[in-house]
Amino acid sequence: MISVIIPTYNEKKNINKILNKLLKVKKISEIIFVDDRSTDGTYSEIQKFSKNKVKGYLRNSKQRDLSKSVLYGVKKSKSKLTLVMDCDLQHNPKYIEKMYSLFEKKKSDIVIASRFGDSSYEGNLGFFRSLISNFAIEFINFTLGKKSFDPLSGFFLCKKNMITKYESNFFKRGYKILFDIIYNGKKNIKIKHVKIHFNKRIYESSKFNITVVVLFLAQILHTLLVVKKIK
Repeated sequence: MISVIIPTYNEKKNINKILNKLLKVKKISEIIFVDDRSTDGTYSEIQKFSKNKVKGYLRNSKQRDLSKSVLYGVKKSKSKLTLVMDCDLQHNPKYIEKMYSLFEKKKSDIVIASRFGDSSYEGNLGFFRSLISNFAIEFINFTLGKKSFDPLSGFFLCKKNMITKYESNFFKRGYKILFDIIYNGKKNIKIKHVKIHFNKRIYESSKFNITVVVLFLAQILHTLLVVKKIK
């Protein structure tokens, strides 16, 4: 069974909509929202649905951070499998069954829902965002070696211990927790991919800004200068 971890920040309008989809997926044993002190009432909205499978936590820290929210949720989870996804409905829950099937069939450590595959441009990501993402991925491949089509995806299924066992090596900041798992975690990690259609955002706005870029560059430096020496 799967524990779904969803970090949130100002996603009030999306809570009910994503739950309507996730609660139909039989392989899911619990859905954990970790809110990063939203200002729009997101946490109060989560609390309306907090029972049985659905759990909500408020990460009451002065420093808002997606990676820290994901790690918080993973530590609260009970299943051996962890699925991380965004709350904005750009990650469609319909792919979860396919991801789980591939995970079981191929005996993988992680299955990544990739925005890219044969094509390097995904329409609903937007041309500018696709350009930046592809540049970042090519930079990762050049400096650290290619391990995934989409090491920056926010939608993936993995063994819980791929996170908890190697967390001490992680950068643990920013928005790219998958990068930490792939490059700062298990050495010979077994990765599979499921190509997805990246949905268009309907509510709220993207969290992408210059801070995201700066933290990502710091994360790569952490990998090159700290983790590589440890390994």
